[in-house]
Amino acid sequence: MKRILKSSIILLFVFYASTMLLNAQSGPRWYYNIDENNLAASGNDVVAYHSDDKAVAGSKSFQSIYKEVVYQFTTEANQAVFEKDPEKYLPAFGGWCTYIMGIDEAGGFPPTRLKSDPQNFKIINGKLYFFAKSPRQDFKQIFEAGDQEAVLTRANKFWESRVRFGEMYDGLPPGLNPMARMENLDWVPFLGRWDANASWWLDTAGVNKSAFTGDWTIAYGYDGYGVEDDFLGTPLSYAGTTNGPAIRGYDVVNKEWHMTYIPINQPRSATWLMTAKFVGVGHLEGQMETTDMNGNMILQKIVFKTKTEDSFEWSAHWSWDNGKTWKENTGLVSAKRHH
Repeated sequence: MKRILKSSIILLFVFYASTMLLNAQSGPRWYYNIDENNLAASGNDVVAYHSDDKAVAGSKSFQSIYKEVVYQFTTEANQAVFEKDPEKYLPAFGGWCTYIMGIDEAGGFPPTRLKSDPQNFKIINGKLYFFAKSPRQDFKQIFEAGDQEAVLTRANKFWESRVRFGEMYDGLPPGLNPMARMENLDWVPFLGRWDANASWWLDTAGVNKSAFTGDWTIAYGYDGYGVEDDFLGTPLSYAGTTNGPAIRGYDVVNKEWHMTYIPINQPRSATWLMTAKFVGVGHLEGQMETTDMNGNMILQKIVFKTKTEDSFEWSAHWSWDNGKTWKENTGLVSAKRHH
């Protein structure tokens, strides 16, 4: 049953994610389940859900804007009822599928924003909840058959975390898919093109160093679901060599970033894998196993840290004793925004 449920969720998510990208909203509430015109509930009257116990299409003749989201109503009277107490009639969790917002991670699928069916709803203690539905799966039925209170508790906690992310920046950042994990917003301070000055240890004592400049570009990639960055150092030391992209994706189960560097015209040994977490806005720390310039095994700690809106510092620290002691700034990059 769990395997079937997980497959159904994935299929629904892929379908709705592709449609949301085509109809991407860009207002302050872009992370709500709204269309490109910031219209909620697919234009249905959110008051009628309560009074008529069914989904009824609203009209452009009767519409209100509340917190940058548009709501339409069947009558002027329903519009007035909404405007008197908007919070009472707002769909819970931004209008996303209630069950998936509060799904139990023990089942192998983490909570996420999944587009709901506005015809598939439930009023609980005067609050409107939407659910996703497909020919294979009705998440309202699954919700009703399980521990509803536990689902709502988890959904509330998850939605609060989405709102915190959404309030970090005013609008959808360029290139980010509106259905991507909102943890991608942690990369906003680093997006753009940067002029970089770098230095790197060439021995274990730091007596000999390599100094070079570079052009570093960081942007959302892969249909807006992850982060890709390219560092092109100049001058290139050897003919036919260059750097390659670093691919950064969020692991929703372990709640950490996984990063892979893919070398271009370099040995396969130059590939690296790293896990990292943000420990504050504009401050990421990661770690990986690698080798130094002499082939000795080391732990390498990587830190991205913003200094100002237009500058950040990247640093590498090495440990030859499995993290007991560290040599700091074995690699150091000072980056300023390119103008």
